[in-house]
Amino acid sequence: MKICQNFQTIFKYFNRCSQADLEVSLEVSPFGGMGEEESSNSPAEVDNKGLYDLIGIPPQSTTDDVKKAFRKKAVKEHPDKGGDPEKFKKLTEAYEILSNPEKKDLYDRYGMEGVKNGGGGGDMGDIFSQFFGGGGGRREQGPKKMKAKMREQQVTLEEVFEGKMIHLNHKRKRVCDGCEGKGGANAKQCTACKGRGMVQKLQMIGPGMYSQSTGPCTDCGGDGTIFPEKDRCKKCKGNKVMDQEKVIEIPLERGVPDEHDYQFYGESDEMPGVMAGDLYVRIKIKKHDVYERKGADLYINKKITLVEALTGTQFTLKFLDGTNLHISTKPGEIISPAQIKTLKKKGMPCYKDAMSEGDLHIRFEVEFPLSGQLKSEQIEQLKKVLPGPKQQQKLDAKKTLYLEEYDEAHVNSNPEGGKKDEEDDDDERGGHGGQRVQCAQQ
Repeated sequence: MKICQNFQTIFKYFNRCSQADLEVSLEVSPFGGMGEEESSNSPAEVDNKGLYDLIGIPPQSTTDDVKKAFRKKAVKEHPDKGGDPEKFKKLTEAYEILSNPEKKDLYDRYGMEGVKNGGGGGDMGDIFSQFFGGGGGRREQGPKKMKAKMREQQVTLEEVFEGKMIHLNHKRKRVCDGCEGKGGANAKQCTACKGRGMVQKLQMIGPGMYSQSTGPCTDCGGDGTIFPEKDRCKKCKGNKVMDQEKVIEIPLERGVPDEHDYQFYGESDEMPGVMAGDLYVRIKIKKHDVYERKGADLYINKKITLVEALTGTQFTLKFLDGTNLHISTKPGEIISPAQIKTLKKKGMPCYKDAMSEGDLHIRFEVEFPLSGQLKSEQIEQLKKVLPGPKQQQKLDAKKTLYLEEYDEAHVNSNPEGGKKDEEDDDDERGGHGGQRVQCAQQ
């Protein structure tokens, strides 16, 4: 009963107070939640210079200055040029923040904490905590944030081997700058939902039985405000947000694993009063026609003739960087069927350690001559050259059994006899050649 009375007191207070009264009566901290009483302790100094120092530019630099400085620094610090991969990653993160005006403004005001949590905005949940308790202290809350979005970016194995900057055309929703997210001029509070945007609905589910649900107000479309058609924003047509296209730069690192996610803060949709969500770009590596990747190692299949397997083979292989690898067996080396040979340090660059490489493994498939392809003279010559019994054991011609080709369709897999297809037919009939015995009834 006491809780219900407290709720009634709160709602009466909200209806009585205007938004201006609330803004005056509530002290809001930069990162959301209710402010505490003033303290004699001075606020902690915000570190908002580190990212500028990392790229090597002053804080007053423009977006173009940031891009120019980053490209110059990236060439020098890229792992391919001997740079530190971890430092290059931090450099890329700094560029993502400082090249975005919104994130740059948050960083300038609040440092990295501001970029992660956003700035400004109180939360009415703290008023409830004042009425009902909850520790007596301030609850740390950031502003509301839109849900993150995921996109996939297809890349080739060659691109992962080399590393590159990928440009992704990205469409997102941004608050209309024509009406500042209001949808139009002379907006008034919706009388149907009293500005809440949501209404309670009663639905009869049976005689004397009703179900209560909450849904968007149909009069205002869930906005909580309405305005005359003539005052509707011409730019966003009253939608408060507009589609905006942006090119996202993805710094594809050498050796990045498949399905690796890159996070871009605040690059998803935004709504009035709600922070933009984050964008995740998942890297999907296309299947290669020649190379199979397993971690930092590469595998290929190579067919060779029996002569090559016995006497040696040499061939060229187009590598992922466009060069040709000249590959040869050692003198006198024999390749066995299904044997795997390795070229050290000719695999993928190791992720986060671009100065190290995996290995390239070659699976050899030996092609034997077809039956009847060798002539009698050739067979006799092979018997003289190749190791093995010098003489064949003499057999009785009348008792000799000749080998035939294996045919899986004629496999007798049924212990009671019968071919494989016959057994399948029995299974479909529910028995093995006869009526199935039923269990005796009790």
